[in-house]
Amino acid sequence: MDTSKPHRQVIVIGDVHGQYDAFVTLLRHAGLIDENLHWCGGRNRLIQMGDIFDRGPKPRQVDNLLDQIQREANARQGEVIRLVGNHELELLMSNFMISGFSKDEAKVVRDKMKTQVLNFEIRAAYAYKDFLFTHAGVTHKLMKIFKMQLDELTPNNVAVLTNMVFREAIKHEFFRHPIFNIGIHRSGPDKFGGIFWEDLDDLLASCPRSELKQIVGHTQVDEIVLDNGRNIIPVDVGMHRKLQYLRLVQGVPEVVTV
Repeated sequence: MDTSKPHRQVIVIGDVHGQYDAFVTLLRHAGLIDENLHWCGGRNRLIQMGDIFDRGPKPRQVDNLLDQIQREANARQGEVIRLVGNHELELLMSNFMISGFSKDEAKVVRDKMKTQVLNFEIRAAYAYKDFLFTHAGVTHKLMKIFKMQLDELTPNNVAVLTNMVFREAIKHEFFRHPIFNIGIHRSGPDKFGGIFWEDLDDLLASCPRSELKQIVGHTQVDEIVLDNGRNIIPVDVGMHRKLQYLRLVQGVPEVVTV
């Protein structure tokens, strides 16, 4: 009789943008929450790619659910990894103009998120197996900057460095590092943007093939495609119109359509 534990699954879900009901549907389909919305995913792991706020009808409910299942997963040897998207970043930088929140509500959300960043409950980057996860991706230019600072360019090393830079920026409210760049196509001053703002076309234009395998959100695509020849897998399919997520078992990705 085989008594070995089943292989841990990693579920990757793209931008939510307030689509609470669709998000719940995906979490339940993936076996991560039960009918009462509590974590039932055991040792499995959820990676949510950021941009949970704005546009959709229930952004605070999405945030509250993620807070809850992150606590529950930690207590059950599971894990919920929450990445910061550009919409969360704008709140963290006290730029409330694109937020659908009132000013008072936005300040409450900002202060809570700042604490979560400093407690490492929300982060800018994550590495798993051979994959690097950021909201919008690491351009070739940014990769070259990282290579000058690291002994070896690996997903884990890049994630560690990025999170260190990010936490210090939040702590000191100083956002000058290139990870925060906004590209010219977003009316910014740089040819290419940083990990929160870079659109997919510009990300792909910046590198014929990414040096590291990347999984990104931010730019909406028609469907998740595993092999586009660029070492980059975009997972934001627009939750308001399509229900798809990525599942990795032993580091091997597969697309799941609901």
